Amino acid sequence: MSSSNAAANEQAMKKVEDLDIGAMVLKTATGIVKNRPVGVSMWVLGLLLAAFANGFKVDDLQAESYKVTLDMAEEVDRTELNKAYRALAAAEDRHYQTKGWFWQCDNRCQKEKDKADMAQAEVNRLMKKRDQIMSDARSEVGIWSTYGVSDVRASFWRAWKSGKDWAARYTMMDAMFMMIGGKEETAASMMMKILMQYIINLTMGLIGAFFFFIYNVYYLVISYGETTISGVAFFLLVLVAGMATVGTYLGAIYGTVAGGGLYLVKQAAKQQALHGDRPGGRPRQVQYGRGQYGGGMSGGMGGGMGGGMGGPRPGMHRTHGD
Repeated sequence: MSSSNAAANEQAMKKVEDLDIGAMVLKTATGIVKNRPVGVSMWVLGLLLAAFANGFKVDDLQAESYKVTLDMAEEVDRTELNKAYRALAAAEDRHYQTKGWFWQCDNRCQKEKDKADMAQAEVNRLMKKRDQIMSDARSEVGIWSTYGVSDVRASFWRAWKSGKDWAARYTMMDAMFMMIGGKEETAASMMMKILMQYIINLTMGLIGAFFFFIYNVYYLVISYGETTISGVAFFLLVLVAGMATVGTYLGAIYGTVAGGGLYLVKQAAKQQALHGDRPGGRPRQVQYGRGQYGGGMSGGMGGGMGGGMGGPRPGMHRTHGD
């Protein structure tokens, strides 16, 4: 029995030692490249665009016109629009103060509501004015320029940050619920659950942020006044670059977690193969011999009967086993 267990342990250890994580990754990557050459090419193109595409440089006259027009839009935003926002906040506060029970609104309340609606209309008018000035400035340089690409990059990193912040907030909430209502667990088990929950939340957050970014890219293409063909081409390239960036980041996280898990499994299998089925070490072996059996029985029965009947009888003596 012991020889068969030893052979099984040696075979399990050999299988674990033969497990090469690097070779598995290389084989999987090679298979993906061979089976999906178009998808891999698009992924590489997206990474190259995300890393090195900076847009076309405009001449000095266009750059100066862009900056002057953009300053005009910022002036409208800083003075007129800011004043309109303050007036809207004051009008909404007065309307709220005149409301009655259960949101009833009398004539005085209705007048304040009309004033609030007028203030909101003024804000909308000034926002359209600012956006039109910015659109005029952007149409001077185009979405393919360094200014357009810079705006797209800034939009991507804002969406990226919002997705990661969302994942961190919800992971914190999940951790609090685990500690409050969960069962008793070890610290390692708790940390592993929190890590897996963060990866799930991060995936959801980045995917949601990516869709928000794509919508913002559509708005930027319209704002820069591109033609249909040029806008669609730019939009598709940004889509490929964004998908490649998000996919590479998530793939790297999944690969790191999977590699760490395989390493832990490998180490656990090695320990199991070395120490056998018993977690504490080698199985304890107990040998039963004739002298040990006889001594144990004689001592037990002799002590019990001697104590119970007042000791040994005259003429009797104990043997060595007793």
